[in-house]
Amino acid sequence: MSAENEEQPVWTMDALSAALSRISQTYGEHVVLREEDPETFGAGHFVLYPAAGSLSRLAIEEQYTGTDWSDPDRVPTSWTWQAETLRRQGDGTYEWIILGQGEVASGDVDQLIAVAETWSNTTHGLAEREAALSTEPSMPVEGPNATMALRTYRT
Repeated sequence: MSAENEEQPVWTMDALSAALSRISQTYGEHVVLREEDPETFGAGHFVLYPAAGSLSRLAIEEQYTGTDWSDPDRVPTSWTWQAETLRRQGDGTYEWIILGQGEVASGDVDQLIAVAETWSNTTHGLAEREAALSTEPSMPVEGPNATMALRTYRT
């Protein structure tokens, strides 16, 4: 393997870390980036969560060739990603449900960055729409439901 081929996975690992940091700063009001241990938390090495709660997430897990997570000199050769949401089960517990998933080779890291950017932009947009909702009625409510607050978009 040439020196250039050996450096490519390290470069893409650094590029992904920098891009995820940039994304979390860009959407920081509504998106939080956490570095996690997938064996402990069950998500990924990099996980994007909505800042207002963790009902959804985008988990990115490093994949290795010829080594594993315990190797301190490991370098990912690809990444898997999963967009997930929490769904309440009949017994009252919650379970992570996969909404989308994929795998991206090291040389295609820009595809993974685009997935993270899209997820973050969508999460940001949903949070902005939620913030635009008001509990103040836009018109007077009369009758038996007079104490019920209506949710309307702020103008």
